[in-house]
Amino acid sequence: MAKVSVIMPVYNTNENYLREAIGSILAQTFTDFEFLIIDNGSREYIKEIIASYKDSRITYYRIETNCGPAGARNYGIERCNGKYIAFFDSDDIALPERLEKQVAYLEQHPETGCLGTSAEFFGENSKGMHFCDAKKHKDIELHLILGGCVFCQSSVMVRKYVLDTYHIRYRDDCVPAEDYGFYVDLIGKTEFRVLEDVLTYYRFYNANTSNQRKLEQAAKSLFVRHTALTSFAGQLNGKAELVFKLMQNMPFTADELKNLGTAITELTDVLAVRGHSKEDVLQILKRDFRKMYYHTRTLCGQWNLLTSPLNKIFNLPLGWRLMCLITRGIL
Repeated sequence: MAKVSVIMPVYNTNENYLREAIGSILAQTFTDFEFLIIDNGSREYIKEIIASYKDSRITYYRIETNCGPAGARNYGIERCNGKYIAFFDSDDIALPERLEKQVAYLEQHPETGCLGTSAEFFGENSKGMHFCDAKKHKDIELHLILGGCVFCQSSVMVRKYVLDTYHIRYRDDCVPAEDYGFYVDLIGKTEFRVLEDVLTYYRFYNANTSNQRKLEQAAKSLFVRHTALTSFAGQLNGKAELVFKLMQNMPFTADELKNLGTAITELTDVLAVRGHSKEDVLQILKRDFRKMYYHTRTLCGQWNLLTSPLNKIFNLPLGWRLMCLITRGIL
């Protein structure tokens, strides 16, 4: 059996992008891997492209009726034999040392079961885009619970026994944020880590999922955040929904803002038990609170925000708050 199973679903991928992706896996410096290509109901040309490669490490599977991205990855998980599973998308690029460096790290750190690499965006409209910079376990876990997805899906390697032991698979109810849901389900089961080295290039272009299903992906990401909040931060004596409302950047009444302060204090206490500092929790939630100023377009709403005790908790400057009052509440 190969040590690593690379799982790559394909659905009508541009031929040039697909060949770049396949070539980047076949060019890996680490060679003890099987390469499972899951054709998820694509047009006939995909089969012809895969057939043009004569590398014995490639195993081609075809699903006649498209079963979605979660189903295709789960199909691969059920059929792979490696100790480690490396996930990869059919339009991205893996740098030559990706598998080698990830295997070396996992061999030396048995406590880590989900390992990503640093990644860079490339392609049209990708300028200025970047992934979350959380690299250590506690930072990643906290961001998954409160902030959103951390990993570039095409950079992730996991221990297969962790998935099998805890019966973790990709969930259809999280598509098209199924990767985020997958990592949230791993919280408490293993440790996370992201390597500092950039070993993955994520292709961003008009036809990829992040563009085509942007609004749906944002909605599903909120759904996963809500699941994570209620699962790993407790019920907060009924105040969890106020924190979730903050995450959605929805308007608050003056009374709700007062109760939100209490909820955040309780949340920091709950997460402290998991080893997360108050400062780290507030740093993530501060981003959401600042967004409330941007999304509030009434004088009353801006005044409630301006005078809220939460400004002291999040250390928001008075001058900046007054500017929001003028530009969004008055003008």
